[in-house]
Amino acid sequence: METTDISPAISGQWGLVTVRQWKREAFLRYLENDIESKKLQEIFLEIVEPEDPVYENMVLIRISNYAEARGHLKQVENFQDIQRLKPTEASRMLNK
Repeated sequence: METTDISPAISGQWGLVTVRQWKREAFLRYLENDIESKKLQEIFLEIVEPEDPVYENMVLIRISNYAEARGHLKQVENFQDIQRLKPTEASRMLNK
């Protein structure tokens, strides 16, 4: 039995953020601080740290608006890049 349903938490826009090597924790602290101080909760809906070692310099983020999120992320220390993900790709990463 195969299902193609994607849970509501997986749906939406996802971005895979790459950060400087060994700086993921610092990046997350800066990002959390910006979200709080600049009231960006409506843009950054969910932040996930993938557990697989392959993703040690990456963060999975569910966003409401890619362009706005990218603009804010560019200002966060240790940010390198963001790439759009399809919900199925995000789901696969979250379930690993």
